[in-house]
Amino acid sequence: MKPINALLIIGLMVSFAVSGCARTEYIEIHPQCTPPPEPTLPAIDRGTMWDALGDDRYRQLERYINGVWAFSDEQGAMLDSLCE
Repeated sequence: MKPINALLIIGLMVSFAVSGCARTEYIEIHPQCTPPPEPTLPAIDRGTMWDALGDDRYRQLERYINGVWAFSDEQGAMLDSLCE
């Protein structure tokens, strides 16, 4: 055997021997039950925004905003179920 392989094998054997002596510790995890703040969006007139962006870009922005609200609602629901 090459000396490097022998050192690797001895190192592995020592690490397995030492890891057998370690005890398992369990750590309790408690979620932070305060809900995140709701997203605040600027108050913009939808008609003016639609005129400035056009239909396609306005629809993209609308999907993005709806996604932000859906993510916020999902986080709130998850916290409600974890913190009961």
